[in-house]
Amino acid sequence: MMKNLIFSICCFVLIFPSTFFAQKNDSIAPGQQSNLKNVLKFNPTPMILWSWKNVTFSYERIISPRQSVSFELGYLEFPKLINDTVVDLVNITSSEKWGLNATVEYRFYLTKLNTRHIPAGLYIGPYLTYYQYQFKNGLDIFPATVDTTGMMKGNFWAFNLGVELGYQFVFWKRWTLDMVLVGPSISYYGGQTEITGNLDGSQVEQINEALYDKLIERFPGIATFSTTGKTFQQTGKLDVFRMGFRYLVQIGFHF
Repeated sequence: MMKNLIFSICCFVLIFPSTFFAQKNDSIAPGQQSNLKNVLKFNPTPMILWSWKNVTFSYERIISPRQSVSFELGYLEFPKLINDTVVDLVNITSSEKWGLNATVEYRFYLTKLNTRHIPAGLYIGPYLTYYQYQFKNGLDIFPATVDTTGMMKGNFWAFNLGVELGYQFVFWKRWTLDMVLVGPSISYYGGQTEITGNLDGSQVEQINEALYDKLIERFPGIATFSTTGKTFQQTGKLDVFRMGFRYLVQIGFHF
């Protein structure tokens, strides 16, 4: 939560001096249209919030004097959810994890409020994002005396459908700073864990409970669905809807 707050404050602080600076250095007069229709962007937001290994790029294409479409794709990693030892039952001996994120946006630039040609200015529009994350951990089972090895695998995904409000600055006609400031969504979270090895049902439930506690610690909104925790502990399945939110900063090149 602290990272999210710091990130939002930084966006708020940046927007005011950037407005004057961008307008001063963009020599195209209001009402003129540029022949440059593309913006290639780098999104450092997942890198700042979660892991330096996260790399995300997006491409925006201007399709009319007031509208554009944007596509985003990236590699995603989260910090590990659980420690090396889980409820004194298993020890994690190996770890593999990877994920991806993808987004489609349709932007309507509010040209009556903007003083520059697009892609500069205030915009609003719908978006759809998809996240997928998988992990596989080797286990050393403490209670077992024979066959002490096991495996814990997980596959989680999320869909977010929402509306965003943002502002994009253009510097020297070429460089862009794009900020999504408000982006509420309806979000679906799904997933499944699988634990194999010499463990009985109650022990598997204890491991799932520890994993679920870490999930709601990182994503508190999941906890608002009271039946989710019980279902996840018993079956390892996640299946919930909740309200989500999107915000980001991107640096781009206009060509």
